[in-house]
Amino acid sequence: MTLSVILFLMNFLKTLFLVVIFYYLLRFIVKLLASVFGYQQVDKNQRQPNRRTEQRSEGDVRVDNAKNQKSHYSKDEGEYVDFEEID
Repeated sequence: MTLSVILFLMNFLKTLFLVVIFYYLLRFIVKLLASVFGYQQVDKNQRQPNRRTEQRSEGDVRVDNAKNQKSHYSKDEGEYVDFEEID
C-alpha cells in the first residue's frame, strides 16, 4: 500500500514538473517569436505616432459630437433604468 502511494506521488510530481517545464519553455518560445516577427511593427508604430492626435495647450477643451452615429436603443424602446426591489 505505501509503495503504491509513493509511486503514485512520484509519478504525479514528475508529471507536474514536466508540465511546468513545458509551460515556461512555451512562454519563452512565444516571446522569442513575437520579438522576432512583431518587433518591426511595434517599432514602426512607435516612430510614427497617430497623426490624428493634436498637441493642445493646457486648459484647451475639445468636444466631438457624433451626430450621425446610431443610438444604442431604438426610439420606441426607451432607456434602461436600474432599480432596486423593495420588500
